[in-house]
Amino acid sequence: MLEVQNLEKSFGGLKAVADCSLEVKEGLITGLIGPNGAGKTTLFNVITGHYKPDKGKIFFQGEEIDGLRPDQIFQKKIYRTFQITREFSQMTVLENLMIMPEGQIGERIWNTWFRPPQVKKQEKAIREKALDVLEFVELIDLKNEYAGSLSGGQKKLLELARSMMADPKIVLLDEPGAGVNPTLMKKLIANIETLCEEKGITFFLIEHDMDLVMKLCNPVIVMSEGKKLAEGTADEIKHNEEVLEAYLGGQYR
Repeated sequence: MLEVQNLEKSFGGLKAVADCSLEVKEGLITGLIGPNGAGKTTLFNVITGHYKPDKGKIFFQGEEIDGLRPDQIFQKKIYRTFQITREFSQMTVLENLMIMPEGQIGERIWNTWFRPPQVKKQEKAIREKALDVLEFVELIDLKNEYAGSLSGGQKKLLELARSMMADPKIVLLDEPGAGVNPTLMKKLIANIETLCEEKGITFFLIEHDMDLVMKLCNPVIVMSEGKKLAEGTADEIKHNEEVLEAYLGGQYR
């Protein structure tokens, strides 16, 4: 589904991504691990158009997408989250979801004057979908709360809910487990698994919580110094000597 070929990205004298090549297969939950500074988040930023690659190609479903703007990447049904959540803090949880779908006719002011029935009909449908999504992620009781007042774990669930409103084909998650308590973590994992299995959404996620990666991801890709070091099942990665020494600290020996 997603293919990166010989990708490079430098910042001054620092080569953050160095001749990186990897693939993400459709319908799977692929994990991306590696130490701080390995180039994982920079790779996500290049894939989603936040940075332009210095070299290399990126293909999504066979179509070259490197060089596209972030909004054009979004239109391809590629959605990403960030290490620090980026909710609209002064809008309610429900409003954060309703703002996501593309092509809302009410966004053009003249439609509110000349096509009010169509605007109301579409807004009603979006609201109903948003309420269904909030039920799914178990945030329905907080629908009228300001998003900025949510806990860190709830904001992670909100990010996942917002991705669902965009009807993505693939979701890139940057440390979805960071700052999430065990109870909300279970909900987050269950939601991701359900969306992958029942909705066919592909997930590609960066995560430092090895327990989460080992439970959730198959395959797992390891990055080091800007390029792919290893790839395999969670069990294979657990028993890869080089990976154990460099990234997992030997805890799975």
